[in-house]
Amino acid sequence: MPLAMTFGLLAFVTNYIPNIGFVLGLIPPAFIALLSGGVSTMIWVIAIYCVANFVIQSIFQPKFTGDAVGINATTAFLSLVFWAYVFGALGALLAIPCTLLVKSLLIDRDPRARWINQFIASDPRERRSAQPT
Repeated sequence: MPLAMTFGLLAFVTNYIPNIGFVLGLIPPAFIALLSGGVSTMIWVIAIYCVANFVIQSIFQPKFTGDAVGINATTAFLSLVFWAYVFGALGALLAIPCTLLVKSLLIDRDPRARWINQFIASDPRERRSAQPT
C-alpha cells in the first residue's frame, strides 16, 4: 500500500471528527488500494482499518484516558455515551472533562458521597479528593 504512514496520520487526525471522521479517514486509502491493487487489496485495507480502529477506539483509548484522569474505563465509556446524548457531538468531545467536573463538585467535596468514588476511580484504594481529609 503506497503512502501507508500518510494514511495512518490522516486516520489519526480524522478520528477526532465525531461520527464521520472514521469514514473520512477510510475513503482515501481504500480508493488508492482499489486503484493500485484491485478489489481484494481494497477489502484488506478496509478490514485492517476497521479492526485497528475498533481496537484503538474501544479498548486502548478508554483505558489510557481513564488511567490518566483517575476514572476507570467503564466510567469513561459511560460518560461518553451520557454526555453525547445530553449535548450531542460537543458532549462527546467534552465527556471526560464534564465527568471530572461533576465528580469534583458532587463526589469529592461531600464526605457522605465519597463511597461512589470506589465505583468510578481507576484505583479505588487511592483517595483522590479535592478537599483535604
